[in-house]
Amino acid sequence: MKLKFYQGIPGEKTPWLKNLEHNLFTLFVCAYQWPVVMLHSLLCRSRKHYEHEVGICLIFRNEARFLKEWIEYYLMIGIDHFWLYDNNSEDNFREVLEPYISRGIVTLIDWPQKFAQQAAYRDCHRRTKHSVHWMGYIDADEFVNLHKENNIKDFLRHFRHYPSVNLHWRDFGTSGHLKEEGLCTERYVAAWPYLCHMGKGFLNNDYNFMRVWIHEHWAKWGPIRLYPVSDNKLPVPYAPTLWRNCGIGKRAYLNHYFCRSREWYLYKDKQRGSANAAASNPIKLMAGRFELHELKCTVHDYSIQRWLTLLKERIAITEIGE
Repeated sequence: MKLKFYQGIPGEKTPWLKNLEHNLFTLFVCAYQWPVVMLHSLLCRSRKHYEHEVGICLIFRNEARFLKEWIEYYLMIGIDHFWLYDNNSEDNFREVLEPYISRGIVTLIDWPQKFAQQAAYRDCHRRTKHSVHWMGYIDADEFVNLHKENNIKDFLRHFRHYPSVNLHWRDFGTSGHLKEEGLCTERYVAAWPYLCHMGKGFLNNDYNFMRVWIHEHWAKWGPIRLYPVSDNKLPVPYAPTLWRNCGIGKRAYLNHYFCRSREWYLYKDKQRGSANAAASNPIKLMAGRFELHELKCTVHDYSIQRWLTLLKERIAITEIGE
């Protein structure tokens, strides 16, 4: 699938010079990283023993209505455990999460700081780097959409030698829905016709990490910095667009339900604000931002709905148990 620079600000122009710098740097990384990764694999054959193979970290605020679908979906594709950071929620999230906490599937952490997403991610890495092999840092509006595998463990096994793998966003709009009801993966199918150069990632704790960030994670081996790869196994430092025609997204990408309904968009951008930085709030309030995202939704993507019947059955069984 084609990859393009993500323009999330009305009137923003593509930074061609910065893109060129990032693309040239990516070629440099491509030249040195693969031999280093292979050497690391040969010299570090004694793998750590982990309690969990794959986990996910999430920071959330007032998203209780979405958590059951999100958790059940990720359990269905192979996630073992969740570290959920509550960032001053005022809804019924505890009621939704209690069955998963009692089953030992969810670890709930109170995280009341403002603009605390990066701090939460760093805290989660500190807690889990010795107990979880692969850790994903994913939002509640992001669903890993696997295309060649049916289990995320099988997908990540292809990247066992690499420090981290990034999955690119495919942004979805409202699909004409004004109010919030039903399942996100069923209702929202109108999408952008290309992938964004940004996304989210899973890091491999066989490596040591010097930076755990929102959109990518940097490992280190001695003095050498190692960057994430995309699902085509090519490096993607600083989210370049260099590999836009090299098979990115064929194995997996992230369904990013940017808007959900019009009602939810107005709440999350106009009232709730950013979990990351104060500087992001004025951007969220800019006129035309909704239209910028919504009017790019010119195709429909139903691919994640191959899971829909199984997902509905899981949710129904959970609700009977409650």
